[in-house]
Amino acid sequence: MALRGWTSLAWQADYGQFYLVDPGDAAFRPPEEITPEMERCSLFVLPAGLVVYTEGCLQQRIDIAIHDAEPDHPPAEPMSGNPWTRTGMAELSFPSRRFSISSPSSPDPLPCGPFFLLDSAAAKARINWMEFQGSRDDSVPVEPDVISIALWPA
Repeated sequence: MALRGWTSLAWQADYGQFYLVDPGDAAFRPPEEITPEMERCSLFVLPAGLVVYTEGCLQQRIDIAIHDAEPDHPPAEPMSGNPWTRTGMAELSFPSRRFSISSPSSPDPLPCGPFFLLDSAAAKARINWMEFQGSRDDSVPVEPDVISIALWPA
């Protein structure tokens, strides 16, 4: 198993969500209604992408890792050692074999990236959340939530 690429992004998930979008999908539209199932799973698979739901609209660190095969999945967030608060799995499709990250305030991927390249159009993903545990008060700085997304060919 080899790591093909990775990044760590400082992010603010508008309205508690962000998207992994195939930039070739001209029909991309995020769901307008969040169902109880979507809330329970904290994700929603699109025909050419993924919606990831977060605990709130505070800061996140989003780690994306692309592998050539299913990687080992650490039981805890590697930097802090804190356990994941949620975990999800999904089978995804990115027909152009690439995706970009986006959000409700900028629903369309930027035309010049950043783009993440994949080895195949069909991918599997494991999403881990390590969310801030405590009261959320925008006037007091808190550590960001961490959302880790590992992708590999299906």
